[in-house]
Amino acid sequence: MPEFHDVVLLKSRAEADNDEANPYWMILEKGSILLSLFLVLAIGVALELPVWGVALLVGLSLGPIVYLHVYFIYIRPLKKKQNTQNEQRSREN
Repeated sequence: MPEFHDVVLLKSRAEADNDEANPYWMILEKGSILLSLFLVLAIGVALELPVWGVALLVGLSLGPIVYLHVYFIYIRPLKKKQNTQNEQRSREN
């Protein structure tokens, strides 16, 4: 599992390489994160957890939800691109 610094570097590199990075895409990304957290909140309320239980559930799910969004939006495409470039280099040699 990469460290936080590695994730930030990969995200910034992917944003620099991505020509389609625009404000609308960033708003949709944040909206998706908020929607995911709202769904976790709704699940906590549906399970009739106490208020502190719902807060704990949402708080503990915040990190994984944000990391998964960053991974699928920024890191995974960059790793695919790096792997294809490495395969092309190995074929050339």
